[in-house]
Amino acid sequence: MPLTKVSHKFQVVIPKDVREILGISKGDTLQVYERDNEIVMKKLEIKKPLSLKNLKGLGKEIWRDIDVEEYIKKERESW
Repeated sequence: MPLTKVSHKFQVVIPKDVREILGISKGDTLQVYERDNEIVMKKLEIKKPLSLKNLKGLGKEIWRDIDVEEYIKKERESW
């Protein structure tokens, strides 16, 4: 079982093998709490907010069987 020390700023390093097993990487959020006189750290899955880039291509399957030029022509004629 790997050991770690508490720094003067009360920081600890999570050993590499534990990080790899749990898939912990830079920027991840860990919940820390006490249970039965032990310190428990749990990785939280926090969803990142969507950006406009996430919307790129959304709904493109709708246009798969439609001739776009013909659709535009019909829409313009309906005005």
